[in-house]
Amino acid sequence: MVLENAEVLQNLKVQLEDLTKQLDTITVTRTKLLGAIDVLEQIEESKNEVPETGTVEVVDNTEDE
Repeated sequence: MVLENAEVLQNLKVQLEDLTKQLDTITVTRTKLLGAIDVLEQIEESKNEVPETGTVEVVDNTEDE
């Protein structure tokens, strides 16, 4: 069986189109996963943060009379 160049070319174009669609889907899925991971990491990091306790300095501005 001999394939004509035009037939091979058409098959390759179809394969490229299919592969491009798959790649687009994978790229979208990857972006969603990266976003979900980022959000969950931020949530986990916020659980581990020690809340800052403020210190108050009292200044006595009264002069001895």
